[in-house]
Amino acid sequence: MDPRIQSRRIDVMRAKGRRRLRVLLLGVTIISLAVGGYFLSKSSLFDVDEIVVEGVAGELAAEVLQQSKVQKDKPLLEVDSSAISNRIEEIPWVKQARISRSWGGTITIRVSTRDPVAAFKNSEGWLIVDIEGRVLQKEKTLPYFLVPIEEEIGSLSLGEWAPEQVIPLIKVAGTISTELTGDISSIKGKDQIELLLFGGGKILFGDSTDIEGKVVAAATILSQVDQSSVLHIDVRAPLSPVLCRAPSCSYPST
Repeated sequence: MDPRIQSRRIDVMRAKGRRRLRVLLLGVTIISLAVGGYFLSKSSLFDVDEIVVEGVAGELAAEVLQQSKVQKDKPLLEVDSSAISNRIEEIPWVKQARISRSWGGTITIRVSTRDPVAAFKNSEGWLIVDIEGRVLQKEKTLPYFLVPIEEEIGSLSLGEWAPEQVIPLIKVAGTISTELTGDISSIKGKDQIELLLFGGGKILFGDSTDIEGKVVAAATILSQVDQSSVLHIDVRAPLSPVLCRAPSCSYPST
Protein backbone atom coordinates (compact mmCIF):
# COMPACT_ATOMS: atom_id res chain seq x y z
CA MET A 1 0.00 0.00 0.00
CA ASP A 2 1.19 3.47 -0.80
CA PRO A 3 2.58 4.97 2.43
CA ARG A 4 0.72 8.20 1.76
CA ILE A 5 -2.62 6.42 1.52
CA GLN A 6 -1.89 4.44 4.66
CA SER A 7 -0.95 7.68 6.51
CA ARG A 8 -4.16 9.32 5.32
CA ARG A 9 -6.24 6.38 6.62
CA ILE A 10 -4.52 6.60 9.98
CA ASP A 11 -5.28 10.37 10.19
CA VAL A 12 -8.93 9.75 9.33
CA MET A 13 -9.25 7.04 11.99
CA ARG A 14 -7.60 9.27 14.58
CA ALA A 15 -9.96 12.14 13.68
CA LYS A 16 -12.96 9.84 14.09
CA GLY A 17 -11.62 8.69 17.44
CA ARG A 18 -11.17 12.26 18.64
CA ARG A 19 -14.73 13.11 17.58
CA ARG A 20 -16.10 10.09 19.44
CA LEU A 21 -14.07 11.08 22.48
CA ARG A 22 -15.40 14.63 22.38
CA VAL A 23 -18.98 13.37 22.09
CA LEU A 24 -18.42 10.99 24.97
CA LEU A 25 -16.87 13.70 27.15
CA LEU A 26 -19.70 16.08 26.30
CA GLY A 27 -22.28 13.45 27.26
CA VAL A 28 -20.48 12.71 30.51
CA THR A 29 -20.28 16.45 31.28
CA ILE A 30 -24.00 16.99 30.64
CA ILE A 31 -24.95 14.02 32.76
CA SER A 32 -22.60 15.14 35.53
CA LEU A 33 -24.03 18.67 35.48
CA ALA A 34 -27.60 17.34 35.54
CA VAL A 35 -26.89 14.98 38.41
CA GLY A 36 -24.92 17.64 40.25
CA GLY A 37 -27.69 20.20 39.68
CA TYR A 38 -30.30 17.78 40.95
CA PHE A 39 -28.44 17.03 44.15
CA LEU A 40 -27.55 20.71 44.56
CA SER A 41 -31.22 21.65 44.25
CA LYS A 42 -31.97 19.19 47.02
CA SER A 43 -29.29 20.60 49.26
CA SER A 44 -29.96 23.06 52.08
CA LEU A 45 -28.43 25.84 49.95
CA PHE A 46 -31.64 26.02 47.90
CA ASP A 47 -34.23 25.31 50.56
CA VAL A 48 -37.08 27.60 51.63
CA ASP A 49 -35.72 29.54 54.58
CA GLU A 50 -38.35 32.28 54.92
CA ILE A 51 -41.96 32.90 53.84
CA VAL A 52 -43.08 36.54 53.61
CA VAL A 53 -46.73 37.63 53.25
CA GLU A 54 -47.34 41.13 51.85
CA GLY A 55 -50.59 43.07 51.47
CA VAL A 56 -52.40 41.70 54.53
CA ALA A 57 -51.69 41.39 58.23
CA GLY A 58 -53.01 39.78 61.39
CA GLU A 59 -55.41 36.85 61.17
CA LEU A 60 -55.75 37.06 57.39
CA ALA A 61 -51.98 36.93 56.93
CA ALA A 62 -51.86 33.87 59.18
CA GLU A 63 -54.64 32.25 57.13
CA VAL A 64 -52.80 33.01 53.90
CA LEU A 65 -49.64 31.43 55.30
CA GLN A 66 -51.53 28.34 56.42
CA GLN A 67 -53.42 28.01 53.14
CA SER A 68 -50.20 28.29 51.13
CA LYS A 69 -48.99 25.02 52.68
CA VAL A 70 -45.39 26.02 51.98
CA GLN A 71 -43.00 24.41 54.41
CA LYS A 72 -39.57 25.61 55.37
CA ASP A 73 -36.66 23.43 54.25
CA LYS A 74 -38.62 22.45 51.13
CA PRO A 75 -36.46 22.67 47.96
CA LEU A 76 -37.19 25.91 46.10
CA LEU A 77 -37.52 24.09 42.77
CA GLU A 78 -40.36 22.03 44.20
CA VAL A 79 -42.41 25.12 45.11
CA ASP A 80 -45.43 25.18 42.75
CA SER A 81 -46.32 28.88 42.50
CA SER A 82 -49.51 28.31 40.53
CA ALA A 83 -50.87 25.73 42.97
CA ILE A 84 -50.04 28.00 45.92
CA SER A 85 -51.85 30.96 44.31
CA ASN A 86 -54.93 28.84 43.61
CA ARG A 87 -55.08 27.61 47.20
CA ILE A 88 -54.72 31.10 48.67
CA GLU A 89 -57.35 32.55 46.32
CA GLU A 90 -59.84 30.09 47.79
CA ILE A 91 -59.88 32.36 50.86
CA PRO A 92 -63.02 34.54 50.42
CA TRP A 93 -61.28 37.83 51.19
CA VAL A 94 -58.37 37.22 48.81
CA LYS A 95 -58.76 38.60 45.30
CA GLN A 96 -55.33 37.72 43.94
CA ALA A 97 -52.17 36.04 45.20
CA ARG A 98 -48.82 36.21 43.43
CA ILE A 99 -45.82 34.10 44.42
CA SER A 100 -42.16 34.96 43.86
CA ARG A 101 -39.00 33.05 44.80
CA SER A 102 -35.50 34.29 45.51
CA TRP A 103 -32.47 32.01 45.45
CA GLY A 104 -31.65 33.38 48.87
CA GLY A 105 -34.37 31.06 50.15
CA THR A 106 -37.29 33.51 50.48
CA ILE A 107 -40.83 32.87 49.21
CA THR A 108 -42.83 36.10 48.94
CA ILE A 109 -46.65 35.95 48.77
CA ARG A 110 -48.20 39.23 47.57
CA VAL A 111 -51.93 39.41 48.27
CA SER A 112 -54.64 41.82 47.15
CA THR A 113 -57.97 41.74 48.96
CA ARG A 114 -61.66 42.23 48.19
CA ASP A 115 -63.78 45.09 49.54
CA PRO A 116 -67.33 44.63 50.89
CA VAL A 117 -69.88 46.72 48.98
CA ALA A 118 -73.35 45.29 49.67
CA ALA A 119 -75.36 42.95 51.87
CA PHE A 120 -78.20 40.47 51.33
CA LYS A 121 -80.65 39.43 54.02
CA ASN A 122 -81.29 35.73 54.61
CA SER A 123 -82.56 33.50 57.41
CA GLU A 124 -79.18 33.53 59.17
CA GLY A 125 -78.59 37.29 59.07
CA TRP A 126 -76.65 39.15 56.39
CA LEU A 127 -74.40 37.92 53.59
CA ILE A 128 -71.65 40.46 52.84
CA VAL A 129 -70.43 40.49 49.22
CA ASP A 130 -67.79 42.28 47.17
CA ILE A 131 -68.45 43.99 43.82
CA GLU A 132 -68.03 40.69 41.94
CA GLY A 133 -70.64 39.00 44.13
CA ARG A 134 -68.34 36.81 46.21
CA VAL A 135 -69.59 36.11 49.73
CA LEU A 136 -66.94 37.47 52.11
CA GLN A 137 -68.55 36.98 55.50
CA LYS A 138 -71.78 36.52 57.42
CA GLU A 139 -73.08 38.97 60.01
CA LYS A 140 -76.00 38.93 62.43
CA THR A 141 -76.56 42.67 62.00
CA LEU A 142 -76.17 44.88 58.94
CA PRO A 143 -72.84 46.79 58.92
CA TYR A 144 -73.64 50.50 58.98
CA PHE A 145 -71.51 51.33 55.93
CA LEU A 146 -73.17 48.83 53.56
CA VAL A 147 -76.28 49.21 51.43
CA PRO A 148 -78.75 46.28 51.66
CA ILE A 149 -80.10 44.78 48.45
CA GLU A 150 -83.71 43.59 48.55
CA GLU A 151 -83.29 40.40 46.53
CA GLU A 152 -83.23 36.77 47.65
CA ILE A 153 -80.00 34.86 46.98
CA GLY A 154 -80.45 31.96 49.41
CA SER A 155 -78.01 30.58 51.96
CA LEU A 156 -74.64 30.75 50.26
CA SER A 157 -71.41 29.61 51.90
CA LEU A 158 -68.36 31.79 52.37
CA GLY A 159 -66.45 32.09 49.11
CA GLU A 160 -69.46 31.26 46.94
CA TRP A 161 -70.82 33.66 44.33
CA ALA A 162 -74.12 35.51 44.21
CA PRO A 163 -76.41 34.66 41.27
CA GLU A 164 -75.71 36.43 37.99
CA GLN A 165 -79.04 38.27 38.02
CA VAL A 166 -78.12 40.34 41.10
CA ILE A 167 -74.66 41.38 39.88
CA PRO A 168 -75.98 44.65 38.32
CA LEU A 169 -77.47 45.60 41.71
CA ILE A 170 -74.16 44.86 43.42
CA LYS A 171 -72.29 46.99 40.89
CA VAL A 172 -74.64 49.88 41.59
CA ALA A 173 -74.08 49.47 45.34
CA GLY A 174 -70.32 49.41 44.80
CA THR A 175 -70.37 52.59 42.71
CA ILE A 176 -72.53 54.76 44.97
CA SER A 177 -70.51 57.64 46.37
CA THR A 178 -70.11 58.22 50.11
CA GLU A 179 -72.49 61.19 49.94
CA LEU A 180 -75.21 59.19 48.20
CA THR A 181 -74.79 56.12 50.41
CA GLY A 182 -76.06 58.11 53.38
CA ASP A 183 -79.33 58.78 51.54
CA ILE A 184 -80.04 55.24 50.31
CA SER A 185 -81.91 52.80 52.55
CA SER A 186 -81.82 49.87 50.10
CA ILE A 187 -81.61 48.82 46.47
CA LYS A 188 -84.08 46.63 44.62
CA GLY A 189 -85.24 45.66 41.16
CA LYS A 190 -84.04 43.47 38.32
CA ASP A 191 -84.28 44.93 34.84
CA GLN A 192 -85.31 48.29 36.32
CA ILE A 193 -83.29 49.19 39.40
CA GLU A 194 -84.61 51.45 42.15
CA LEU A 195 -82.70 53.09 44.99
CA LEU A 196 -84.98 53.66 47.98
CA LEU A 197 -84.40 56.82 50.01
CA PHE A 198 -84.54 57.13 53.78
CA GLY A 199 -86.99 60.00 53.33
CA GLY A 200 -89.54 57.71 51.69
CA GLY A 201 -88.90 58.55 48.05
CA LYS A 202 -86.82 56.64 45.54
CA ILE A 203 -84.42 57.02 42.65
CA LEU A 204 -85.51 55.48 39.36
CA PHE A 205 -82.18 54.12 38.14
CA GLY A 206 -83.21 52.04 35.15
CA ASP A 207 -80.74 49.42 34.00
CA SER A 208 -77.09 49.09 35.00
CA THR A 209 -75.67 51.18 32.15
CA ASP A 210 -73.79 54.44 32.88
CA ILE A 211 -73.87 53.80 36.62
CA GLU A 212 -71.45 56.60 37.46
CA GLY A 213 -73.38 59.17 35.42
CA LYS A 214 -76.65 58.23 37.12
CA VAL A 215 -75.07 58.36 40.58
CA VAL A 216 -73.69 61.86 39.91
CA ALA A 217 -77.07 63.07 38.63
CA ALA A 218 -78.91 61.69 41.67
CA ALA A 219 -76.37 63.06 44.15
CA THR A 220 -76.54 66.51 42.54
CA ILE A 221 -80.33 66.72 42.87
CA LEU A 222 -80.40 65.31 46.40
CA SER A 223 -77.91 67.93 47.55
CA GLN A 224 -80.24 70.70 46.43
CA VAL A 225 -83.72 69.60 47.54
CA ASP A 226 -85.70 68.72 50.64
CA GLN A 227 -85.87 64.94 50.49
CA SER A 228 -89.04 64.75 52.55
CA SER A 229 -91.05 66.09 49.60
CA VAL A 230 -89.43 63.90 46.94
CA LEU A 231 -91.60 61.23 45.36
CA HIS A 232 -88.86 60.04 43.06
CA ILE A 233 -85.85 61.22 41.11
CA ASP A 234 -85.65 59.84 37.60
CA VAL A 235 -82.05 59.43 36.40
CA ARG A 236 -82.69 56.84 33.72
CA ALA A 237 -81.47 59.50 31.32
CA PRO A 238 -78.66 60.93 33.48
CA LEU A 239 -78.05 63.98 31.31
CA SER A 240 -81.69 64.99 31.83
CA PRO A 241 -82.64 63.98 35.38
CA VAL A 242 -86.13 64.82 36.60
CA LEU A 243 -87.24 65.57 40.15
CA CYS A 244 -90.77 64.23 40.61
CA ARG A 245 -93.19 65.22 43.36
CA ALA A 246 -96.12 63.44 41.65
CA PRO A 247 -96.29 60.20 39.61
CA SER A 248 -97.36 62.07 36.48
CA CYS A 249 -94.01 63.84 36.10
CA SER A 250 -92.07 60.67 35.23
CA TYR A 251 -91.14 59.68 31.67
CA PRO A 252 -90.23 56.42 29.93
CA SER A 253 -86.70 55.07 30.13
CA THR A 254 -84.63 56.03 27.06
